[in-house]
Amino acid sequence: RILYLSDEYSLIGEIPAEISRLDHVDSISLRKNCLYGTLPPELGELPLKYLGLAENAFSGFIPETLFNLTSVEYVFLSFQNGNRWNCTRSRGGIVDIYYSHGDQAQGANLGLQGKILGDKISNLSSLRTISITKNQFSGVSIASSSLIFIVHGHSYNALIPKTISTDISSLKQLENMYAESNKIRSSIPTEIALMENIRVLDLSQNYLTGEIPQDVGNLKRLEYFALSGNGGLSGPLPSSLFELKSLQYIYVQENSLTGKIPSSIGMYQDLVGLNLGSNEFTGSLPNGLYNLTNLMFLYLHENSLGGSISDKIGQLTALTQLSLYGNPFTGTIPSSLGLCEELENLYLHETNLHGTVPEEVCALTMKSLVPQEYNALSADCYPDIETLVPFITCGCCDICCDHVTLECVTAVME
Repeated sequence: RILYLSDEYSLIGEIPAEISRLDHVDSISLRKNCLYGTLPPELGELPLKYLGLAENAFSGFIPETLFNLTSVEYVFLSFQNGNRWNCTRSRGGIVDIYYSHGDQAQGANLGLQGKILGDKISNLSSLRTISITKNQFSGVSIASSSLIFIVHGHSYNALIPKTISTDISSLKQLENMYAESNKIRSSIPTEIALMENIRVLDLSQNYLTGEIPQDVGNLKRLEYFALSGNGGLSGPLPSSLFELKSLQYIYVQENSLTGKIPSSIGMYQDLVGLNLGSNEFTGSLPNGLYNLTNLMFLYLHENSLGGSISDKIGQLTALTQLSLYGNPFTGTIPSSLGLCEELENLYLHETNLHGTVPEEVCALTMKSLVPQEYNALSADCYPDIETLVPFITCGCCDICCDHVTLECVTAVME
């Protein structure tokens, strides 16, 4: 009951209407081939649960018949535009996937296009995930129930309405909602809490404004929460967010969020990634933060966080990324950071930390903290332009910054 011909770039041509004869097939995967033309409406006649056509060269409109697939759970139509690879015909001819008509260079493939049929999406009551990444859908206000689209990568002029219709109640199986990198302009509707089975909620890189509603606390199965790069989100993190015990990733960087980091954050024993960078958070680091022993990624840069960094930070032994730069932290760098032996990047510049980078931290440069593609260790160790004395002494940093001018240079290691 499965048709699987993916990842080989071996199929060339259009999907024929005769595909409707495969009435016993419930899963079709034709990913990564050289298929082009329009999607045949006959696909809507099949008893499909899985439809995977990503990474081909389809163009035109999504046929309305696809919204008759009431049993479909997974639909992948992403990456039809802008990809480029070659397929070789049996007789040796080359087909350039960049073009929409086989080996005839009749213009660049435009991908799937037109308006999203938002009102129709509620017919797909079994839907769990749908992906239409990197196509050419444009110029439509998303109807309430079409929030389930994975539409990242589009130039997509979309709008989340202030209210979500009761049609959303038919999407009880929905688990993943990716809608990053679009032009969604709205506040976050409180009705988003009706998506009770959501595990992944990603609305990053849009134009969302207003506060994050307390109603997100109703998303009891939420594991991945991302609102980064919206810029206009303001106010504190909702207290209800810290009652979600299943949450593993919180990414809300590059907004205008304010307030203190609540100590209750320590309840997230399973938290793996926390990014609060480039906001307006104030206060000191709460003691609860040091209880997150499974935390691997901690980004708190470019806020207004102050006070000292506790020796307890050495309890975060799973950390691989620690970014604290651009905050007015005071005191010295705790030697207990040397216990974080998995650290790959440690950014401490543009702070008020002083003294000397401890030997225990420098010892990490012989273990995990080794410059590779990115610089590994930074501090305000560049000599002051007037006194010629660095704000902090570091014999192992690969990036040294001027505490006054904030200019950074690559350090010369002996």
